[in-house]
Amino acid sequence: MKSETLFQVSTLTDFQKKGYDGQISIETMLAYGDTGFGTYHELNGEMIVLDGVAYRARGDCSVEVANLSETTPFATLGFLKKDEEQFLAVNGDLRALMKNLNILTGISQKPILARLTSVFDIIELHGVWPQKKPYEELDKIVSDQSILVMEKIRGVLVGIYCPESAQGMNVVGWHFHFLSADKKIGGHVNDLSVGDLVVEFEIKESLSII
Repeated sequence: MKSETLFQVSTLTDFQKKGYDGQISIETMLAYGDTGFGTYHELNGEMIVLDGVAYRARGDCSVEVANLSETTPFATLGFLKKDEEQFLAVNGDLRALMKNLNILTGISQKPILARLTSVFDIIELHGVWPQKKPYEELDKIVSDQSILVMEKIRGVLVGIYCPESAQGMNVVGWHFHFLSADKKIGGHVNDLSVGDLVVEFEIKESLSII
């Protein structure tokens, strides 16, 4: 059953109420999945989980491997089966990518975990620097972060789709984090321009709190 479930730490509603204090360790979290994303205690970076390793994209979008003893206040992850790869032609921006992914995966009423690999013509990212109490609103914190724009960069998008039924629990629709192939650059994806991608995805049966 674990392989059929997408897991998360906390809920989006609680997280948006300044719930930025870590709840479980990264080591414990990784027992529930090898692919996903989230953040760290005090919003200390954007999290990208790939191949069972938790990476941190700092506020300048530089990347390091997180310590297993660190904690997370909010994360979503699962095990991604290594099924047959599919090719997806987008030739457009982030909205075009989401539209084409919806066609590829079908209009799902279940959560989807995806891994998308390509050379991105342009990708716009942000990370986040650690915060201190009293915490500010999430929108204010995100708006204060600097934006990094990269061109012709190879890497991987971790994508998670949540249906309308996940309202309040997680972000409805698609959400992406990026990690470069050399694992030096990463972060939350604001926008992009891409041609073709190699896609692996899995439709999960449920979304469950750890």
